[in-house]
Amino acid sequence: MDRIIILIRLAVAIFLFYVLNYVLYSTFNQIPEFVSVPINAILVIGGLYYVYSGRKQFIADNEDEEGMPLQLEKSSYFFIPVGAFIAFFLVYSSFRTSLYIDNGNAVPVEVKIASTTKTVAPNDFIVIDTPIGENEIIINGKKKTINILDNGKWVYNVDNLNSYIEGTVDYADQEIRNINNTADTTTTKLSVDKIIHKEFFKLESDFIFEAPETITVSKDAQTGTVHTQTVLYRLPKGISQIK
Repeated sequence: MDRIIILIRLAVAIFLFYVLNYVLYSTFNQIPEFVSVPINAILVIGGLYYVYSGRKQFIADNEDEEGMPLQLEKSSYFFIPVGAFIAFFLVYSSFRTSLYIDNGNAVPVEVKIASTTKTVAPNDFIVIDTPIGENEIIINGKKKTINILDNGKWVYNVDNLNSYIEGTVDYADQEIRNINNTADTTTTKLSVDKIIHKEFFKLESDFIFEAPETITVSKDAQTGTVHTQTVLYRLPKGISQIK
């Protein structure tokens, strides 16, 4: 019973701070962490002060702690900061996603989006944690607006220089590889109808630019099963202008 009460109190603290943070991020989706974190810290301090002053007044009026309201019990000193931390993490992660900045230029480019500024090396890429919604992206001083619709993974192809192709990778355990008389852990298949030449698009593949040598599957997966995954590869520059 005590555990249920603890979970209920923690759930209440999470709910209250979740609502506050949801309103904050849904109203200001571009709000940087150095602003939202202090706001949450102030709310936590305010909550702790409410408990402290309320307890002090209750004891002064009643001369002991018997009959102390639930929201003023000492456990609130624990539930308030823990609930605030969990709620902030849940809301923050739901309003942000991964944006791959892929630079096909032979020179580095400076990228600024939201409150983040980074340099992308030639023919390389970086991943930036980006707010969902409309974002102004600045590439070497040139501004563009991109609209990240949801928390899937997105790709920004700088100057639209690269083209991509989606392939499938079949993963199989040792039993299947022995039957096929091969030591390879994967086999790769490419399809020309999966060519992508866009400046900005949502990543639908399981992996980007390379496939891992092995994958982790559920322990309940049937032995001997071939697991097919998709991967987005860059096309060689010589054929990168296919449209």
